[in-house]
Amino acid sequence: MTTTEKTILLCTIGSAGDVNPFIGIGQQLKKRGFRVILITSQYFESQARSAGLEFFGLGSAEDYQAIIQDPDLWSPDKGFKVFADRVVFPIMEPAYEIIAGFDPSKTILVAQGQFFAAHIAHEKIGFPFITIQLQPAAFRSVYEFPLSPVSLPPFVIRGLFSLIDAFLLDKLFAPNINRFRQRLNLPAINNIFGGWMHSLQKNIGLFPDWFALPQPDWPPQTQLTGFAYYDQQDGNEELPKELESFLNAGSAPIIFTAGTAMKHADQFFLDCIEACQRLGKRGILLTQHPEQLPADLPEGIEHFSYLPFSEVLPRALALVHHSGIGTTAQAMAAGIPQVIRPMAHNQPDTAARVEKLGIGATLSPKKFNASSLAEKLNTLITSQAVLDQCKTCAERIQPEQALNDTCTVIEDFSRSHLMK
Repeated sequence: MTTTEKTILLCTIGSAGDVNPFIGIGQQLKKRGFRVILITSQYFESQARSAGLEFFGLGSAEDYQAIIQDPDLWSPDKGFKVFADRVVFPIMEPAYEIIAGFDPSKTILVAQGQFFAAHIAHEKIGFPFITIQLQPAAFRSVYEFPLSPVSLPPFVIRGLFSLIDAFLLDKLFAPNINRFRQRLNLPAINNIFGGWMHSLQKNIGLFPDWFALPQPDWPPQTQLTGFAYYDQQDGNEELPKELESFLNAGSAPIIFTAGTAMKHADQFFLDCIEACQRLGKRGILLTQHPEQLPADLPEGIEHFSYLPFSEVLPRALALVHHSGIGTTAQAMAAGIPQVIRPMAHNQPDTAARVEKLGIGATLSPKKFNASSLAEKLNTLITSQAVLDQCKTCAERIQPEQALNDTCTVIEDFSRSHLMK
């Protein structure tokens, strides 16, 4: 069999921050001679096909829009249930049926850890299987727990994980997963987020070891390749004339984003506007949902629906955001300070790591207001120690190398697991 006959199924769920890295990986794998197919929400079909990838859509674009309009998706208390009921379960069986239509002797599954259909297809049909974990929060460790305000002994952390599984995660996810597994004559599973969501064959972390040091109790088949992100553009396109005019008209702006999937950020943007005015700084509000913004923006404040971060952030003063891992990495690559307002899911863990590196600050949603934001921003942008540390981190990030290393891991895996 020639290399061109080998197929890579890239499987992911979530928002643009979850999908974009897979598109970047897919483009590179296609250049290496693989047939590459992206399986994700129907909402991303145009973006995937524009990148030259084959595509299978899950659900509808309307489904995706309905999900991101649910404010409970970002609730620390209700977010996991919404994620399970509206994101994970509706696509699990349809995705399995798509995957099952391929030949496991010629196909590699490369899936986000929470794309459970891929795990099941690997077990039932025998596809060679790689999981990709975008965030350090996907890896549990009793030796490292960034969210703890104090150092806790391993047995206490282990007990906390057991309680989280018993009363939250396994309780939410295991019944539906196991009902589907039973129909396929597969045994029931538990410890879903503690172990099962990592492939036993190969597990890739898309972040560097200086951001999250591998721990002794991480899955032994794990390999970190670094931050690999994708900007939806090839980097050669000119920026919008309106943006160039704005950037050239004054001092570097502060950029504000609540994330591509956030449709409930009205107060967030009002606070950001007022914080800019308190500091006497210019600002860019970044959202695809302009209905969240005031009808008339003050002078020195502009709105854009989308901007390629790799082109814009190096010209910014700071970034205020939600702690998406891709956004965090691009701010680090640009060498600018960050203020993070983590909402739910993996976001608090990522924010804690940014603070630990000394390149940003965290404001919880309850404490986030114009006054506290202005204070945090002023502290960061006037601290030479923070700016020096931002520069140090920027020098360590090599996204193109990380993308190349990720694809090399997948290519080497294919040589070992597919028919010659």
